[in-house]
Amino acid sequence: MASIAQPLSFPSTPPEGYPALEREPVFDAAKHLALKTPRVVTRLDAMGYSGAEIAACPTDLGITSCFRILSDEGVACLQDVARALSPYARAAGDRVPRMVRGGVYQSKFLRDFCMAPELTEAISGLCGAPMLPHTMPHQLGHLNYNPLEIGKNVDKWHVDTLRVDFVLFVTDPNLLDGGEFEYFHGTAAEVRALREAGEELPVDKVRQAEIPGAGYGVLQQGNMVVHRAKGVREAGERITLVNGYVPADMSYPDYTRFDQLAVVDPDHVAASEYARHIAWMGRESLAGDVESIGFGTDRAAYAERLERVAALLSTAAGALRGAKAEGMDHFGD
Repeated sequence: MASIAQPLSFPSTPPEGYPALEREPVFDAAKHLALKTPRVVTRLDAMGYSGAEIAACPTDLGITSCFRILSDEGVACLQDVARALSPYARAAGDRVPRMVRGGVYQSKFLRDFCMAPELTEAISGLCGAPMLPHTMPHQLGHLNYNPLEIGKNVDKWHVDTLRVDFVLFVTDPNLLDGGEFEYFHGTAAEVRALREAGEELPVDKVRQAEIPGAGYGVLQQGNMVVHRAKGVREAGERITLVNGYVPADMSYPDYTRFDQLAVVDPDHVAASEYARHIAWMGRESLAGDVESIGFGTDRAAYAERLERVAALLSTAAGALRGAKAEGMDHFGD
């Protein structure tokens, strides 16, 4: 029987180095959300993933077409917050030239939006499985800003360090030349093989999201869908937000790439967020076992349930001790 986790509360105090914004709007779901349903949902099998690969995922969703998330007022408020956070932008290794992570510690508007129950319910519905806002705050409300160098890609071809996320267009990319969001209609293994052979991605398998305007986004299983954001070809402003989710069903293995997070996030935050996330997973898994294990003699089954949690903790402890910040994984431009 699957263990369905309870949400993890947001840390009561922010870490050092994340000053709160002095002025910002107050998030109101009734005013700021305008949730619609995407016209198209592309499943993982249509992208070439096998049944075994899909069975290991919390949802068979690959990527959706663009759908509305924010109202016009919500867009205006989020733009104000993103601009207020832009002085804190920095590079993520050699992959993303300008980004802000951990903005949810600095902005209550951003935090309340990313963790809004109404938004989580909509994302769960699209996934066909219960989702929760990511338990690591640095995986909530990640902001990408266009590089200051014209033509330089906003992000390289990559898969995400989390499972489910949406990419929200905070500003309207149609007002700029460039900045397209692209994804590969195929598997990550295909892209890896092509790159290792020194080949380009076939043009007929590269798709561009059709973006009606600011406040729209695409939902994807980010660790399965290879995607990138191209550079702008003229001076202007391009801001996107990535919000992450974890499956509430604790039977799915953890996907967190701590070795990657250790590259881009401050160590005093990345390590503690990861340890807290794993402790939450262990607690929720054991809580489900406490409630569901009945009287019986199947000692092997009981042992397997305990070993699964022990393996989770042991693997995470090894990652904390041994992760080396060697660079961000990606497939290039």
